[in-house]
Amino acid sequence: MEKRALIAFVLSMAIFVVWAYFFSPSQPPSGPPSEETPAAAPEHPEQDRAVPLNQETQEAVSAPSESPAEKTTAPPAQTRDITVRTKLYTAVFTESGGRLKSLTLNQYRASIEPDSPPKELVTVKSPADWPLGLSFLREDGPDLSQALFKADQTKIDLTGASNQTSLVMTYTDPNGLQVVRTYTFRPDSYLIDMRLTLRNLSTATIDDNLVVELASEPFMQKQRYSFAGFGAMVDDELLEIKVKDLEEDLEKIKNRNYVLNWAVYEDQYFLAGLLPQDKEKTRVQAAPLGERGVRIKFINAPLVMPPKTEKEYNFTIFYGPKDYSLLKSLGNDLHRAIYFGWFDILSKPLLILITWLYKYVPNYGAVIIIVTILIKILFWPLTAKSYKSMKEMQKLQPKIMKLREKYKDDREAMNREMMQMYRTYKVNPMGGCLPMVIQIPVFIALYRLLDYALELRHAPFCLWINDLSAPDRLFHFPFQIPLMQEPAGIPVLTLLMGASMLIQQKMTPTPGDPAQAKIMMLMPIFFTFIFINFPAGLVLYWLVNNLLSIGQQYLINKRTT
Repeated sequence: MEKRALIAFVLSMAIFVVWAYFFSPSQPPSGPPSEETPAAAPEHPEQDRAVPLNQETQEAVSAPSESPAEKTTAPPAQTRDITVRTKLYTAVFTESGGRLKSLTLNQYRASIEPDSPPKELVTVKSPADWPLGLSFLREDGPDLSQALFKADQTKIDLTGASNQTSLVMTYTDPNGLQVVRTYTFRPDSYLIDMRLTLRNLSTATIDDNLVVELASEPFMQKQRYSFAGFGAMVDDELLEIKVKDLEEDLEKIKNRNYVLNWAVYEDQYFLAGLLPQDKEKTRVQAAPLGERGVRIKFINAPLVMPPKTEKEYNFTIFYGPKDYSLLKSLGNDLHRAIYFGWFDILSKPLLILITWLYKYVPNYGAVIIIVTILIKILFWPLTAKSYKSMKEMQKLQPKIMKLREKYKDDREAMNREMMQMYRTYKVNPMGGCLPMVIQIPVFIALYRLLDYALELRHAPFCLWINDLSAPDRLFHFPFQIPLMQEPAGIPVLTLLMGASMLIQQKMTPTPGDPAQAKIMMLMPIFFTFIFINFPAGLVLYWLVNNLLSIGQQYLINKRTT
């Protein structure tokens, strides 16, 4: 029993570390088809109906007589860029297609370097893939991809403003379709409202589906094993789908009616997406863009627009950080995009605790130490019971070895005698493992939190540790070391953590089986190897936890001797 319990505990901890390092659990996904094959128009209970143009609008525009189905190509024209500055971001729109060309975050930098530029969230290289492109579902529909959307202004500065401001961009197709984009910006919010107004100025009816496209590639050049891909809130369920699984997983909701709260491209720290106002009629498709990017299509309900009518669509755009308190304050369920895996229900309260403590202790390294101490205090009785049980089992090792030798050919009799001995001495063979197993969910929850929390990105601690989200390196070598993530250097915290585990193993009552003892002594080496590329914040937590465990074990050993 003791051997099985010990091996089970060791294997569970090893599996936990390997699983957390190589895999990122996500909610069961589902969704529509890939764009690689032609998609039929989404099924809806009813079509969208256009409303008649008011008299003022009819007088303001002239209506060409050509049918919108007879697509023509407009002559090339000079396009301008429109720069929008707010307190939180700087965005650049282009009149070519009315798309978003660039968006940088004023409060986040691309790297830890002092001269690092602001973080850019429009990462696609090709102008044809810039976000917020418009198109129609039918191939013979009007071509809006390179249309010239004339802007009513070229510069908006809200850095010192308190009121929202709008940018109006208008395009009139030669065949009689007019599209008006109205972007509304707030000085202190990452949210951007986008109103799309379609007007049929021709003499023919338009029957099609308007499509809004959002393409994105990873915001981070280097990803460890964190999730990056498509995310959506469908029927109040979070979907997170890796790029390679898009076609298969999204096929599951292809022909089903659902409520779409939002769809985004997300990685470890940032996300970009759209929130449709018409949640019940908007359908979403997604397909890979390159190796790790995603092209998302928001397909609106079938639209029938008779001549001299108009139709309006409304979306909310979000480009920003995965800041839990920020997303929670928006009130649109975007905060649910922050998902820490199977133990998310424990990670979220720990995140709230960490951000609350930071208000009073403005150093996330110190906050990690405080939280580790609090958790150790919380589980102190359980760990104390575990150590005592292991100590009692150690005292029985000579008797256990004699039983094994006596009944080496009769396993059933050996187990029966060992159970009788446990009852006689009132020892629970699982007493050393069960208290530790109970703590594992909390350990995993904190582990996931420290590996994914935006708050630790570029957060300094002390001395050489200037980024708790990156592996700690004292000195940077001019060469690369195999299996060590760049930059190569001395992983001081990781080595200290390995040494603390070794000390802890030396203080732990050794099992009677020599093979088990060897396995336990290999654990510090195994953990040091695994943690060498882990974020410094996570290694700091593990180191402090080990030091506290050593202190606790010392006190228990002193009292029992």
